[in-house]
Amino acid sequence: MLEYELIRSKRKTLALYVRRDGRVEVRAPLRASKGDIDGFVMTKLAWIDKTRRKLALRQEEKQTFQVTAQEEARYKKQAKVYLQGKCLYFSELMGLRHGEIRINGAKTRWGSCNRKGDINFTYRLIFAPEEVIDYVVVHELAHLREMNHSDRFWAVVGQTMPDYKARRQKLREFERRFELVLV
Repeated sequence: MLEYELIRSKRKTLALYVRRDGRVEVRAPLRASKGDIDGFVMTKLAWIDKTRRKLALRQEEKQTFQVTAQEEARYKKQAKVYLQGKCLYFSELMGLRHGEIRINGAKTRWGSCNRKGDINFTYRLIFAPEEVIDYVVVHELAHLREMNHSDRFWAVVGQTMPDYKARRQKLREFERRFELVLV
């Protein structure tokens, strides 16, 4: 039998996840029997194997960069100056006013915006191509007008950046191929 991590909760259905490191996680209702869970996993063995191979291939394609804490601090300062300039340019173009620009070390988010108009970016963004950086900046600034991802939000993004869908795809490709590790 395949080894997996079992997480029980007040859910109604079984769910299966293959994590980036290849671990398998099963989420199950509190009352599901171990036999039913094992049977469910057995029916998904081909999918698990395929997904693990796909993740391993992606990992091989990934470019990993290692940075020290000292280098990270320097990159954060560079990112702050660079991204403040980008925000100034695009906010004027879009007729918007933003609050404070903050730089963090987030690994899974490129940016975020709060209701006060403050915008957070990860310093990792400065490693992306400029067209991707511009897309993330415009995306976050658009949240100053629409704090959601509705059709109205995407219309705001599209007014400034008509090719945003292609840039968004390039961001996804960059995410798949880029990894920054703090050493």
